[in-house]
Amino acid sequence: MFAWTQNRTLLPAWYGCGSAFAAADPEALASLQRELPFFASLLGNLEMTLAKSSLEIAREYLELVPAELEPERFFARIAAEHERAVQGVLSILGQERLLERSPILRRSIGIRNPYVDPMNGIQVELLRRYRAGDDRARLPLGRAIAGIASALRNTG
Repeated sequence: MFAWTQNRTLLPAWYGCGSAFAAADPEALASLQRELPFFASLLGNLEMTLAKSSLEIAREYLELVPAELEPERFFARIAAEHERAVQGVLSILGQERLLERSPILRRSIGIRNPYVDPMNGIQVELLRRYRAGDDRARLPLGRAIAGIASALRNTG
């Protein structure tokens, strides 16, 4: 999970939920959300992780994946599932946007991201250098990892 958080995908937290929601009865899901505190809590956590994820940032890491592994093909599947998960959560909660009912958290993420986003770009460059054999990238790479983890607040 730590690596998926570092690259801002947070994939294990939401992957598969969009497909599951799409296959379920929307009224039944809305009823579960209203009547079962566990399901309501699960949706709240899901909504938060979807709001914290950034596929735009995650896309930058694709350049580190060898072309023969077809990273774009896999990323397209990830992006489609992310969109299904977002739409599913919004539909169940009857909202127009993520964290609509949590304006303080939404604002906090919005304020934080402009500071964290460049750290991800720096991390991509440092990973490239380190993989190419530049041992001088090791210390700043460790600092970038720690900085991103601290900034996102709920990483390992």
